[in-house]
Amino acid sequence: MKNLMKIKALAVATVLALTFSNQANAQVLPDDNEFVYVAMDLQGVLDLTLATDPNVEFSFNSIPSYVNGIIKPNVTELKVESTVPWDLYVQAETTNWSQLQAFSSAGTSTIPSTLLEVRVIDQAGNSPLTGFTPLTDTRLDIAGTVAASDGIPAGSYLTNPDSHFFRVDYRIIPSLTAQYQAGYYGLNVIYTLAEDL
Repeated sequence: MKNLMKIKALAVATVLALTFSNQANAQVLPDDNEFVYVAMDLQGVLDLTLATDPNVEFSFNSIPSYVNGIIKPNVTELKVESTVPWDLYVQAETTNWSQLQAFSSAGTSTIPSTLLEVRVIDQAGNSPLTGFTPLTDTRLDIAGTVAASDGIPAGSYLTNPDSHFFRVDYRIIPSLTAQYQAGYYGLNVIYTLAEDL
């Protein structure tokens, strides 16, 4: 009987030891943590896409073309994508056309950039410029102005075509009175997309 008591006491002690051991292990479980630092760099996106041929040619080879001029409708398409509010401008690069080749020595070869006129129409049919507007080397506001917080909201021509897609018409009326020298002339037109600040 003494042995039985010893066995019972040993069994109880073993059960108690296991119970306390499990509780102790449950309270002091080791853990291992690894940390990953995740950074996000949100950059402002301003993307102006010229969706048409960048070369536009006018050929004046008759009296009616000099007197009435030539209009090239929808010859330039501009698409805007932006993550920030924006403004859009247009201007001539220089105050005068560059003579690339002279065909005659009669007349003046100094042709002002204002001979080229633009009309810009957005997808909704609105024209931010009043009719055809002569180009100078000073920027013209197409969308937004130099004032802060008046620009077009962020977006894409894919989802907001009414305010992010533009068609440009060009017009030139040389007239007969100016007596420009016959030749081949060129003028760069600059479209600028800028964050509205």
